[in-house]
Amino acid sequence: MRFLLTDEQRELARALDGMLGAAGVPAAARAWASGEHNPGRALWARIAQAGVFGLAVPERYAGAGRLPVELVVSFVELGRHAVPGPVVETVASAAFLTRLGDAGADGAAAAGEWLPRIAAGDAVLSLAAGAPYALDADAADAVLVVEGDTVRRTDAHGPVQPSLDPVRRLSRPLGGTVLARGPAVSAAAAHARDLARLATAA
Repeated sequence: MRFLLTDEQRELARALDGMLGAAGVPAAARAWASGEHNPGRALWARIAQAGVFGLAVPERYAGAGRLPVELVVSFVELGRHAVPGPVVETVASAAFLTRLGDAGADGAAAAGEWLPRIAAGDAVLSLAAGAPYALDADAADAVLVVEGDTVRRTDAHGPVQPSLDPVRRLSRPLGGTVLARGPAVSAAAAHARDLARLATAA
């Protein structure tokens, strides 16, 4: 069993490090903290062009396939450069939607709508699974809210709450449309939390 990174994985890390080092991330983070999202969204587009979000999306949804080692390598660099925004939440949403899509028709419709957009960097998602607040709901194109065996999609939220880290902007998601119900929702949420822990640790 091989525990060392391959040459290709090391090159991915070097490429991301170089790109992020030249991308003005500190200025984008300061703008994000003040509620100005355009520099962060421009940075998001560059990260997507580098293929990072596609690493969490299956090929059948226009991703690169689920590649957890490459995803970890990428998130080490995103963390090193303190990239703002719900990057963990978006890849966790991709994991959630993939599992939900595998389980049935309602989930398949949501997966087909959002996963290609996540892979392309056209969609910023946040995920609230068992927590009252969502990260960066004010900047996200949608928030997936999981409550028990129900998931709803919303783009409405309450006031932004202060956080110990001003770049991490929290608010309560409000209302929304039910996407799916049933045991598959709970199972998909558990899988998404596992991936979120992995990406956060990286």
